[in-house]
Order: sequence, then C-alpha cells, then structure tokens
Amino acid sequence: MMSISLAKRWLQTLAIFHIIGGLLLPIMVYTPLATPYFEHLQAAFTNSNPQSLQFLIGVFGPTVASWGLLFFYAIGKAFESQTRKDWWLLVSAALVWAVLDTAFSIANNVFAHLYLNGGVLILFLLPLFFAKNHFRAKTS
Repeated sequence: MMSISLAKRWLQTLAIFHIIGGLLLPIMVYTPLATPYFEHLQAAFTNSNPQSLQFLIGVFGPTVASWGLLFFYAIGKAFESQTRKDWWLLVSAALVWAVLDTAFSIANNVFAHLYLNGGVLILFLLPLFFAKNHFRAKTS
C-alpha cells in the first residue's frame, strides 16, 4: 500500500515533469529527439508543413507547463483538505485531459498519443487510487 505522503510526492513530481517538459517543448521540437514524433505526425497529416507542426507543438509547451503548475497547486490543496471532492477534482482533471486528447488524436490518426497518454494517465491514477481512502466526505 502506498502512503499518503508518497502519493502526494509522486503526483507533485509528475506535475514538475509537466512544468519542465512544457517549458522545454518549444526548444525540443527543433532537436533530433522529436524526429520520430514529427514523422508520425507527418504521416497522419500528409498535407501539413513540417515547420507548422513544429510551431504548433512548440507553442503547446507553455500550455503543458501551465497545466503542470495548476496541477501542482491543486495537489497541495487536495492533500491538505483530503475531501472526496478534492480527490474527484484530481481524478477528473487527469481524465478530462487523457480521454479527450486521446480520442481527438485517434480520430486524426495520431496513435502515438494513445500510448503516451495511456502511460501518463496510469502514472497519475495509481497514486490517486492508492490514496483514495484518505479522502473523506466533508463534515460540517
């Protein structure tokens, strides 16, 4: 069983990775590390311009960083008050992103997001499910 403090640190670490990754994304799109991903996108969007794809993914980086900052804050608040509503907020934030992003990606033949999002979603949900019993109904 995972302790509540480990679950919190795990989730905060994931949020920090989102912040750092989002801040680095505008730079990373111009490195060889991104080549396989852009080849996958180019195959899905055959009429696309590679520079446009780099711009769109790069400009998405600050959004990812911002989400990471907000999630880091939400984790702190949720683990402080530990209500069921807080737990559902964290679960819902992860599910809204993962389900909609993945469905939209698959509808546009970007199957890499199925694996990437699925893996990251599991990393978010595992500590939340292990910590669920620590989040209780709010008492007045």
